[in-house]
Amino acid sequence: MSPQPWPRSGPGSAKDGKPKFDLERFDEAFFDRLRDRVTRAGERGIYVGVMFFEGWGLHLSPAPDHVEGHPFHRANNTNGVAVESILDYQVLPLDTRLAELQAAYVRKVVDTLHDLPNLLWEVANESSGGGTVDPAFAEALGQSGTPDWGDSTPWQYWVMELVERYQQEMGYQRHPIGMTMQFPVPAQTKVNDPLFDGPADWISPGYDDEIFAAGGHPMMPGSPQSRWLEDPPAADARKVIISDTDHYAPGRGDALWAWKSFVRGHPPVLMDFGIIGGTSPDDPDTGGPMSFATFEAARYAMGDTRRFAERMRLLQMEPRDDVSSTGYALANPGEEYLVLEPGETNGHVSVALEAGRYASEWFSVERRVAVPGEDVTVPAAASVDFTAPAEAPAPTVLYLKRVGD
Repeated sequence: MSPQPWPRSGPGSAKDGKPKFDLERFDEAFFDRLRDRVTRAGERGIYVGVMFFEGWGLHLSPAPDHVEGHPFHRANNTNGVAVESILDYQVLPLDTRLAELQAAYVRKVVDTLHDLPNLLWEVANESSGGGTVDPAFAEALGQSGTPDWGDSTPWQYWVMELVERYQQEMGYQRHPIGMTMQFPVPAQTKVNDPLFDGPADWISPGYDDEIFAAGGHPMMPGSPQSRWLEDPPAADARKVIISDTDHYAPGRGDALWAWKSFVRGHPPVLMDFGIIGGTSPDDPDTGGPMSFATFEAARYAMGDTRRFAERMRLLQMEPRDDVSSTGYALANPGEEYLVLEPGETNGHVSVALEAGRYASEWFSVERRVAVPGEDVTVPAAASVDFTAPAEAPAPTVLYLKRVGD
């Protein structure tokens, strides 16, 4: 993969037969390309999550694609830097020189992108969390025994503090920085504690269901799916939660998942196996598992939630499980309500409304059609019953917006 952040100038050959890296210099082609891609995404209204480091590939990919293929591995650079595992690279304390090289790289990325508005930082994808795996799992990854990968949590906090401090020192625009699920961790039900407890602005949570206490796993046949997929908890304003199926339901995700996530206050992000190489993305009609068609409903639903987000005064709304009989609602009481009926009551829903007159609209999740409803006048605060029209069958969404004085 090229270009990389550092030039391959040698002398000597790395493990792949190409010239070794010089970690004391940067390859400007890498940073030029990075800026160009973020800029182009911004021109299309797309936010970009820029990940400083990679965790999964460093400790969970099989050789030679894990640490042996990293520029900081002893065989791949001319600077005497000798990272042998993720323990050397993402677990404190770091070697002083290595920490300086990491900090220089982070500052260079920030310098390259700091003035672009469509930007989120991320520390590392699925780095180690201080847990262990059984030998059979390690063997499946091409490793032996019970490897010690350490706990990256303090290191990730260090990176976040480094970015925050540098942005302040330079007078740069501040961009939100995130932390995502770690693997493995000592207690899976507590996998999200370091995310909520740390300095991250946004997080992407992982499996934390109680089935782990009994040895279950959402990926095992017969195990229940994660709550983040089927009944996500409402956002409580501690962190912005980007709900990424990769971290709790890889290979899953449908229209209801997207809508449930959205009305509970979480931006939905799909790990889309239908467009990942090796899953026949050019054949949308196969309908088999992991085909392109499998995830089409989820793709459309994410677009539909975005369009509602753009119509509403979203900053004034919050997830409320107490304003509707379904428990799924975004609401700015007295002004706007967006209520999901996930198909459990055949389109019947009750909404606790403040006094006022409201325009109503129904939206069918599966048919993706909007059907205008009648205006509703509520003389005093009350619970009002609604039934979806036949043209917008359940699962369906009811949108209410105050009109007039």
